[in-house]
Amino acid sequence: MILDARNSEVALERSADVAIVGAGPAGLILARELSDYASIILIESGGIKADPQVDTLQKGESIGLDYPLSETRARGFGGSSSIWAGYCAQFDRHDFLQRSWVANSGWPFGVEVLETYYSKVAGLLNLGGVNFDARDIARKNKISLPIDNHKFTPTVWRFGAPIIRFGDLLLKEFCCNPNITTFTNATVVDIHLDSEHSDVTRLIFRTMNGRQGVIIPKILVLACGGLETPRILLNADSQIKAGVGNDNDLVGRFFMEHPHFHIKPLTLTKPEAFTHWAERGDFDAGSQYLSCLGLSAVAQEALSVTNARLHLYRTPGMDGSETPFAGLFMEQAPNPDSRVSLSKQEDSLGMRRLQLNWRLNDLDRVSFKSTAQEIGAELVRNGLGRMSNSIHNSLFNNLSPLYSNHQLGTTRMAISPDEGVVDSNCCVHGLSNLYIAGGSVFPTVSWANPTFTLMSLVYRLADYLRVKLNSGKALYTPNGCEEKLTFLNRQGNKYKN
Repeated sequence: MILDARNSEVALERSADVAIVGAGPAGLILARELSDYASIILIESGGIKADPQVDTLQKGESIGLDYPLSETRARGFGGSSSIWAGYCAQFDRHDFLQRSWVANSGWPFGVEVLETYYSKVAGLLNLGGVNFDARDIARKNKISLPIDNHKFTPTVWRFGAPIIRFGDLLLKEFCCNPNITTFTNATVVDIHLDSEHSDVTRLIFRTMNGRQGVIIPKILVLACGGLETPRILLNADSQIKAGVGNDNDLVGRFFMEHPHFHIKPLTLTKPEAFTHWAERGDFDAGSQYLSCLGLSAVAQEALSVTNARLHLYRTPGMDGSETPFAGLFMEQAPNPDSRVSLSKQEDSLGMRRLQLNWRLNDLDRVSFKSTAQEIGAELVRNGLGRMSNSIHNSLFNNLSPLYSNHQLGTTRMAISPDEGVVDSNCCVHGLSNLYIAGGSVFPTVSWANPTFTLMSLVYRLADYLRVKLNSGKALYTPNGCEEKLTFLNRQGNKYKN
C-alpha cells in the first residue's frame, strides 16, 4: 500500500524487516525483489506527482564546475526515471580492473559477477535482449561501420521500447502489494545507531507539514542517488560528528559525472558515412540504438587515458540536414577532491543543504586531449573528417563541460574501509545492517550511462539480502543459507589485488 505521511490518520511509527529509502529505480526494484521474503517499508521524500515545495529540498550550492543541483534529478515515486532519456550501455570489461595510470581505480570484482544479471536487466528495461554488439547490429541493419580496427572500438547505446518509467510501471503493483508499505512525502533526517555504533536501530523522517516518523528496521538500504545518499549520511551526526559511515572521511568524496566536450577542431567531411550516429536506428523488436566510437582497451593503456566515446550530435536549433558536431563523453577519473559536503544553510526540515565541488583533474585533461587527437587523426586518415588545428591544453581549459545527469561515486565500493564507504556487497564498512544501492557505490564510472550497470548491482544486492534474510540471526553460523552467503562474499573478494 502507498500512504501519504502527511495524513494525520497515518501512523508513522513502524517496524519492518527491510527499510528502503528512495523510490527511484534502485529502491523500487529492490523492494519488489525482496517483498516475497520480508516485510518492506519504502520511504520516499516526494509524492506520486512532482511538487514544487518538495523540490525546494534539492537546492544547494555548487562551488566547483557549474552544476545544477535541482534540474539534474527528480524526487517522487519513480525518482529520476521520470526525466531519463533511456540511454542504456554496458561498461567495458577493463573498466572493472585496476589500471596503474588511473589512481583509485579497480572494482572488488570483475564484470562477470554482474553479467549474471544482464539478461534480467535487459528484460526490465524493455531491450528485448542483451545484444550490445555494434558489429552485429550494423550487420543486421546492412550498414558499414566507418571505423573498426584494433585501435578503435565501435559501440552502441540502446533504448527500450518503450523507455521504462518506473513510477508509471510499478504504481499499481505497489498500491496492491501487501508486503510493501510505501510512505510518500517522508524525508529521512537522521539515522540512529546502537551504543557500539555497529548497527542501525532506527530511522527518523519528517514531512513538510510538521509530522515526524520513526522506522525500526532489521536492515536499512539507502537508495537515494549520488547526491542525497551522502547528504543523509553526513547529516546523520547526532551520535557521530562526522556522520554515519564516515570514519575515514570518504562519504561524499569521488563525485564523478560523465563530462561531455565538443571537439571544436574536428569537422566531418562525409557525414553520410555515419548512419545512425546522430539519428537513432531500429534494432530487432522495435528498440532503437545509436552508434559511437572509442579507443580500445589496449590503446587506452598505451596512451594512459580514461575511457571515452566519440558521438555525433545536433543542437536543438540545427536542421536534420546539417552536419552534426563531434563530441566526447568522458569517463571522469576518481578524484577525492571532487566531492559532496554540507553547506551552512538548512532546508525547511532542518537538514543542512548540499554543497557540491565538482572538479576535473590533469588525467581528465590528458584523456580528452589524447583521445580527441587520436580519433580525429583516424577520421582524417580515412577521409571522413578534417582537423582545423591540433588539440591543445588551452582548448580543454577554455571548455565548460556539459553534464549528463549522472551523480556517481560518492559512497564508493572497496574491500578496505580505508579506500571506500561500502564493501563488495554494498554494506557500509563497520555497520552490519546498512546498505547502499545505486551508482554512488561505483568506484569508477566508465564512459557509459550508468543505469544498466546500476540495475545489475541492484539485482545482485537483492540476491545477497534474500540469503541474509532467510538465514536470520544465524547468519554467521553454519546453516542452510551459509554456503550461498559464503559464495556471494567470495564473488566480491575474488578480484582483490
